[in-house]
Amino acid sequence: MAYEQKLDGHRALLFTAAGAGGVVLVQTRRGALVQDRWPDLVAAAEAQLPHGLVLDGELVVWNTEAGRLSFEALQRRAATRARGAAGLAAMPVTLRPPKARQPLHRCRSATRESH
Repeated sequence: MAYEQKLDGHRALLFTAAGAGGVVLVQTRRGALVQDRWPDLVAAAEAQLPHGLVLDGELVVWNTEAGRLSFEALQRRAATRARGAAGLAAMPVTLRPPKARQPLHRCRSATRESH
């Protein structure tokens, strides 16, 4: 039996700068630019990722006290924006790969057929 973990997050695309001096963009699935809400994610992308990269994933927040993901903390983070830097540090955000669009068995059979 195989399963896929469901992530309760906000779907987003992260675009690294095309070259030196460019900016990192974070875009919602509806096209809104929201990098001002995730300054720590933008700073990590600028420091650690190559230019010209696009990442598709879910923004999630890990609750260290509960030992699990917290959708409520993610909602608070999204509403905080850049104005509350101290509050942002208490709720670090992570970009995880999105859940599959199809059942896992279909993804596996499609992978086998392509090889």
